[in-house]
Amino acid sequence: MEIKCIIIDDEPLARKLIRNHLSHFKQFNILAECENAISAAKIIQEQDVDLLFLDIQMPEINGVDFLKSLIKKPKTIITSAHKEYAIDGFNLDVIDFLLKPITLDRFFKAINKFLEISPCEKTTIHKIPQKTIEQNELFVKDTNKTYRIIPSDILYIEGMREYIKIYTNNTNIITKSSLNGFMDRLPSDLFIRIHKSFIINTQKVRAFTKTTIEIGEKKLPIGRSYKLNTLDSLNKTN
Repeated sequence: MEIKCIIIDDEPLARKLIRNHLSHFKQFNILAECENAISAAKIIQEQDVDLLFLDIQMPEINGVDFLKSLIKKPKTIITSAHKEYAIDGFNLDVIDFLLKPITLDRFFKAINKFLEISPCEKTTIHKIPQKTIEQNELFVKDTNKTYRIIPSDILYIEGMREYIKIYTNNTNIITKSSLNGFMDRLPSDLFIRIHKSFIINTQKVRAFTKTTIEIGEKKLPIGRSYKLNTLDSLNKTN
């Protein structure tokens, strides 16, 4: 059975990412991709929409106020770069809250939540192979630009209070996020936390000791509380 959905986000790259993720599911039909909530409202009034992918911070009216205004409310998955809106979203009984950048693995979990409670479809989607997830692109925003990153290109990630710095083969990007939050969106068999301030890509490790890890020319410390897990993971990898 066809599941009709609308993507509402003012960022073209964010809409593209969701569209690419949805391409894995044949039963989903994207009725429209909208830059703002106003243009989506007319479609919702005129057609039966099963699922919304809704950003929060948008021009004219934000996603929370838009959802509150709807008389006929489709099931909704919120997609946002701002985790402070999570409580507002769940108070509106949304299916899930996806924090950008949205990995394919996390996206699958949200879709499964929708399918479990939706009368449209009862088929559970199986988790895709990890190799596919590793190559899935992430979209990361700094103050001026949104960057597309393939996880396997990441060397390591450094925590900087409310921000993180992502070191890749080509560039370094600073974005507002916590290390824990970003770690949840990375392939679990590729990345490990080695210190309160560092996450590394295990495939980029050049050498390591009991206290340090070398990636390229950079030597990173292994935190005391992360030591056993780090050394165990690296010994298995190598």
